[in-house]
Amino acid sequence: KGFGINTMAAYVTRSSLELQVLCKAMGGEPQTISGLSGVGDLMLTAFGDLSRNRDCGKRFAQGEKIESILAGNTVEGVPTAEVAALLADRCGLELPIFKLVDGLLKGSVRIEDAHTMLFGRPLGTEMDTTMKWN
Repeated sequence: KGFGINTMAAYVTRSSLELQVLCKAMGGEPQTISGLSGVGDLMLTAFGDLSRNRDCGKRFAQGEKIESILAGNTVEGVPTAEVAALLADRCGLELPIFKLVDGLLKGSVRIEDAHTMLFGRPLGTEMDTTMKWN
């Protein structure tokens, strides 16, 4: 709430890096993420009014319970968030956005704390994929 397009661009950019890091750790080619299934999907989720993932996120951020949102709706991002966090752990990766989204959905992280948790980290850490992020 109250964040603009620059904030969204930062989230999309950092999410793209996290996807690349996880892809590489699992034996994939990181440049695959530059295509429609990576950055294309991120852009749709972040900016597309018809995105079910975006609609879910907006409703969830406004306080609606995830169970209510999922009733009668298919939202691929909800189960994917848990799998991505699990795979990051298995690969020994600290992927803050993936883990934050999983934590929000599970109720272990408060929405009010999410932005500070991500943007309170030292500048430049989004490019250092060897650093363990908090």
